[in-house]
Amino acid sequence: MMIGKPELLAPAGDMESLIAAVENGADAVYLGIKDFSARAYAGNFTIEGFKEALDYAHLRGVKVYVTLNTLIKDTEVEKATNLMQILDELGTDAIIVQDIGLLSLSRKLVPDLPVHASTQMTIHNTEGVRFLQDLGVKRVVLARETTLDEIRDIRQNTEIEIETFVHGALCICYSGQCLMSSIIGGRSGNRGHCAQPCRKRYGLKRQDEKVSTPGEFLLSPRDLNTSPILPELVEAGISSFKIEGRMKRPEYVAGVVRIYRRLLDRCMEDPSGYYVSKEESMQLEQLFNRGFTSGYFKGNPGNALMSRERPYNRGVNIGKVTGYDKKHRQLTLELTGPLKAGDGIGFETEQESGTTIQQMYKKGKLTKEADKGDIVNIPYHMSLKKGTRIYRTLDSSLMKELKQSFQSTGKNKKTPVTIKAKAFPGEKMEVSIRDEDNNQASIISNYCVEPAIKKATTEEEMKKQLSKLGSTVFKAEDIEISIGNSIFLPIKEINDARNKAVEELEKMRIESSRRSKHSPYIDSDELPLPQKTGKKILAASVSNITGLDSAISNGIGTVYYEGENCVSDNGKDLILAAAHAKQANIPIYMHTPLIVNDSEMPELEKRINIAMEAGFEGILAANPGVLRKALETGIPVIADSHLNIFNRKTTELLIEKGVLSVVLSPEMNFEQIKGIGPVMKTEVIVHGRLQVMVSEHGLIRNLTGPEKGPGSSTKTASFELADEKGFTFPVKTDCSDRTHIFNSKELCLLEEIPKLIESGVSRFRIDVRMIEDTLVGKVTASYRKAIDSYFSNEDRQAETEKCQDISKEYTRGHFHRGVL
Repeated sequence: MMIGKPELLAPAGDMESLIAAVENGADAVYLGIKDFSARAYAGNFTIEGFKEALDYAHLRGVKVYVTLNTLIKDTEVEKATNLMQILDELGTDAIIVQDIGLLSLSRKLVPDLPVHASTQMTIHNTEGVRFLQDLGVKRVVLARETTLDEIRDIRQNTEIEIETFVHGALCICYSGQCLMSSIIGGRSGNRGHCAQPCRKRYGLKRQDEKVSTPGEFLLSPRDLNTSPILPELVEAGISSFKIEGRMKRPEYVAGVVRIYRRLLDRCMEDPSGYYVSKEESMQLEQLFNRGFTSGYFKGNPGNALMSRERPYNRGVNIGKVTGYDKKHRQLTLELTGPLKAGDGIGFETEQESGTTIQQMYKKGKLTKEADKGDIVNIPYHMSLKKGTRIYRTLDSSLMKELKQSFQSTGKNKKTPVTIKAKAFPGEKMEVSIRDEDNNQASIISNYCVEPAIKKATTEEEMKKQLSKLGSTVFKAEDIEISIGNSIFLPIKEINDARNKAVEELEKMRIESSRRSKHSPYIDSDELPLPQKTGKKILAASVSNITGLDSAISNGIGTVYYEGENCVSDNGKDLILAAAHAKQANIPIYMHTPLIVNDSEMPELEKRINIAMEAGFEGILAANPGVLRKALETGIPVIADSHLNIFNRKTTELLIEKGVLSVVLSPEMNFEQIKGIGPVMKTEVIVHGRLQVMVSEHGLIRNLTGPEKGPGSSTKTASFELADEKGFTFPVKTDCSDRTHIFNSKELCLLEEIPKLIESGVSRFRIDVRMIEDTLVGKVTASYRKAIDSYFSNEDRQAETEKCQDISKEYTRGHFHRGVL
């Protein structure tokens, strides 16, 4: 079923890129304001610069969405909220939000400002979309891993707009769930500071033995390119086609937008006759590519997703190296495509970064350009192996052409208008201009129309003058003239009236989106004093019965049971786990997966029902879809850390929704924890290997073969990724063939327990799912002792063990430093 024409949404990292997008056919642009953007390293906009950009776009009929798609600290809530109010007043078309707390505030304080849910919210199922719909979200940017079939189902079962990325860079990890950058160097992807660890070199190990792999960039995906399947995306009901690239140069934005504008128009005019020309495909490849993939739209692409040998721009293959002249230090190239002075080239050899063509010789003579079949020589500092492929990474002529497309504004992007004019003898001339949004500017000239003495002004002459809209953003689509017989109008008067009407219409187009002023928001939440007394619960995440029993026998207060989900035993493990917990009089909750597609939801519901009937107290929900389903069916639920609970406002919303308690983000430091702990029922993860990535890509199976795929050990992952510094990250594959990567070191906050108790946190979790069964009891006992000793009259220092006593390699994570 075809729907309305999808919006073409373009990136704007700075003003020049915004102009490039608008002039080349974007329907809308998205951009960041300094401080609260998931692309902190893009140019981004000041408020003054943003107002200029907004007016520029609105004048030309282009919408502007502002990215507030980072997690917000409590100390930033007031600033972020005031920014939302300013954006609302100026007439921003929507904000793109990740933080659930900020989303909640926006619906209360700026209800007229539409909200789009960022892909950073990891929304990938129908229930997750309904969760956002309940909160008043207008549009959701689905996870890049969502297939077309899943998008169709979501579209049919919800009433919310769907936006998806259609071109540009891909993340190997589900967006919003990558902690790798923050764990390695404190630069959080959830705060806009991703250091792109997925583009680094890694080696694969199995039981400390190196495994041979094709390439070294094992986590580097290709770039998304959906141009071949655009009609299928339209048919699926997607409302907005989003191009990635706020970090890219304006010429890239211009080129990609121009091509997708052309393709989308072609698709809507004749879906069955849709095509992508060779030139269009070549230009997309030339502008930037790490190799192309259609992503997950048509199903899991496996190895076809990855660019393991070259994690950067490949360009277009234009020939090979055939020799090297040592005397003149020149490479000899045999070309299979055109090459010009000023072009950039790269080589197949990853170690060589390439060069810009400054000089080029053909048959010994200096030349500015060469073509397919030519043999040329270029200066180069070293020899390369014969047969080494050459790539044109920058086409100077294309860049020049694209730059011209946005340097002179108003040439490409014009708004159609209808012009009407009346001129009768003895009356003042009237001119009105109406745009496609029904904005109408009417001008009554001071000039009184006179009867013609000699040559009368004709209707055609008036049309000619009124249609001269020059460098304005308008084009005359229709002109209606009503004039009396034999009148005279000076050309200057016609032009003046037209220009005044144009100026008035421009003001109307800009001002019509403005909204009413707000009183500045003041965050008046007062923190209660931390409650040091009261029961402090020690909880453990376990994955099997052995771990459960060890935790129980060593003083655990609550158990979170994951189980061996790949084993099809009709929930017998759940029944057994519930029985063991009941015998020890310990509450038990069921871990639910972070990723649950719609096709997997029925099986999960079945497993939850078995657990509840067996005696489980409730579940831990790691994604909004499972959370909503549990709340709707009355199942007690704890909001897990993967929901990125980063501030009090998020905590308040979830508690209001009905969750029992919340697990705070592991990216929070102690000062942040202390600001939430006394307020709500909060839990902090204090021990275990943190998951730093979850990927739909079956890493191990695709690298080593199907026998190493689903069902790999859920306890001690036998595979590891080794980075360039020698740190190793355990890799686990679940029964859905998803990849889970864990930190190289265990989190250990054993020595920080007294501070955490004093912060008001009510529950501490040790995650022993990646710990050897033989060590589970020791870790549990150590934390039990640390908590109990705090409330005893004995010497706390003497009673408390150290992290080095229970962990070989450990880290305190972000407890002290926090994240950028």
